[in-house]
Amino acid sequence: MKTSPGLSCQVDLDVKIKGIFKKALDRGLFSGATAGYTFLNNHKNEIKTWAFGTTENKGENRITKSTYFDLASLTKPLVTVLSLLSLLDKKDFSLNTPIVHILKRKIPAQMKNIEIGQLMAHCSGLPAYREYYKNLIEIKYLSERKEKIIDWILNEKIENPPGKIITYSDLGYILLGRIVEDFCGLSLDFYWSERIVKHLGLQEFLLFNPKKYLDTQNTYAATENCPWTGKMLSGVVHDENCRVLGGVAGHAGLFGTIDGVLHLCNHLVRQFRGEEIHPAYSTENLRSILKKYKKSSWMYGFDTPSVIGSSSGRYFSEKSAGHLGFTGTSFWIDLERGISIVLLTNRVHPTRENEGIRQFRPIFHDTVMEDLLSPGERS
Repeated sequence: MKTSPGLSCQVDLDVKIKGIFKKALDRGLFSGATAGYTFLNNHKNEIKTWAFGTTENKGENRITKSTYFDLASLTKPLVTVLSLLSLLDKKDFSLNTPIVHILKRKIPAQMKNIEIGQLMAHCSGLPAYREYYKNLIEIKYLSERKEKIIDWILNEKIENPPGKIITYSDLGYILLGRIVEDFCGLSLDFYWSERIVKHLGLQEFLLFNPKKYLDTQNTYAATENCPWTGKMLSGVVHDENCRVLGGVAGHAGLFGTIDGVLHLCNHLVRQFRGEEIHPAYSTENLRSILKKYKKSSWMYGFDTPSVIGSSSGRYFSEKSAGHLGFTGTSFWIDLERGISIVLLTNRVHPTRENEGIRQFRPIFHDTVMEDLLSPGERS
């Protein structure tokens, strides 16, 4: 029996993907991973996913496409930015609105001119990161912790004039998450679930604090050994600042499955291309944030492929957007070609010191793209 060309190509891709993931598992880059792509090809939506390894090193629980991963900083574009988009649609503010007109508190003089769009594009002048959790953990009540961290961020010394230099900043997104909550009067996780993902039917596949809401039989990819409890983190957010804030923040906290992330990315591509709509935000506003901020390498919350050495590999077009997560997660969407590729791993298990994911990501993306694109499209 002859095999059709399409099926033959798919079999070849499966063999290649299994080979590169086997090498990664053998090298201990992660204990397990899920990955997949969607491809809007000639009005057909191709979807393919893979799952490899186990939820823990030397563990017996196999990774499946239903395994939840700590998505880490994918929270920034997929939760905080999309929530802000819904508020932009309501005309509560614009990308150029200074935070002094938004936050319901006293703003230090150095912070008054920082704009919403500058926070989204990581050029607010705020520092990248602070170990706030070391002091926050001493504060008993969660509500007080949430107030205190905003006070600390607003009183940080600005490192650069707003709008001038890109500094990827968790602090900026913690602030943006609070801005969403101030406007809607709801917690970030609840507002986002109700307004953004419920419309797409993804509320059970993308969520915060999954162990609070999901059946105990759900599986989670383990991350690091917690220095506070001495226990391996599994289904509990890895980011320390987010953890002491109750697992919900504008910069981290989201968990998801491969299908959840893929389908949300696919929706963004389809809406950008005018093939779908979302009741919470307009296509016009979505397109307005999926473009580079001035001449920087960042869109409004989404990264773009580097000219040299991009984690996305060699083949994503200039009209591509993506993001990486510290735990070993990522997505890249080629808005021009209609391709979304998602990679979910637990590369911080059992330690964050292994950075082999940096070499693995472009190899994985190139392997998939070489299968999806014609030779002419790769040049």
